[in-house]
Amino acid sequence: MHEVVIKYKNRKTLKALTALGEYLGFTIANPERTGKKEVYHINGIPVESGDPKIDMQDLTTIFTGEDIDAKTLRESAWQRKR
Repeated sequence: MHEVVIKYKNRKTLKALTALGEYLGFTIANPERTGKKEVYHINGIPVESGDPKIDMQDLTTIFTGEDIDAKTLRESAWQRKR
């Protein structure tokens, strides 16, 4: 199925597209209503909650038994280039 994004300023445009969609057989979806995620702010930075349907099993097998915590990861991976 093909998908097209149309941006409009006037509500009359939406009504016209809805009527045209009934005639031509396409549907109109409003992503603001269907995919609304909770957003909260930490120090002014917006943070969205993650998708709970993601399979974390692959990450678990990588990090199990490695004795890696957040501090060790930051010290080893996020070094500045001098």
